[in-house]
Amino acid sequence: MLKLHKEDDPVLKLQSDDWDFNTQTDAAVLEQEMMELMRQYNAIGLAANQVGLTKRVFVMKLKNGQEIGCFNPSISNLAEKEIAEEGCLSFPNLWIKVERNKKIVAKYLDNAGKECIIELEGIDARCFQHELDHLDGITFTQHVSPLKLQMARKKQRKLNG
Repeated sequence: MLKLHKEDDPVLKLQSDDWDFNTQTDAAVLEQEMMELMRQYNAIGLAANQVGLTKRVFVMKLKNGQEIGCFNPSISNLAEKEIAEEGCLSFPNLWIKVERNKKIVAKYLDNAGKECIIELEGIDARCFQHELDHLDGITFTQHVSPLKLQMARKKQRKLNG
């Protein structure tokens, strides 16, 4: 059973290794378990290191309701940037305005190792970039100044009681 790791867990700062479809045969099982946990938290994305695994895998729910598992994801064709508020399951009630690309072309392998290329924009592009950052050991808190983070933490403490 997978368990969500919170912000103070060092696993969130680790760089993830590629998923190897030749040696790791449980891709569909991992994807399903991660999707169940994502649904349990009513989230739109969950990266493998958030559940303690340093593998380049994340799941996300697109705005059209489709859920996808992304193995060894990458991004190309970045479009102009925009700033919008983000949250993260590993940082409960912490909301930060982060600059991301508005539109991306995303490439990943599905749980059978088949290459998928998809154009994403808006919240879908933002989520893909957020989850991809996790796989590189980067959290959304690293995208803002210490002062902005401090102000967001103050609001978080109020929300968390």
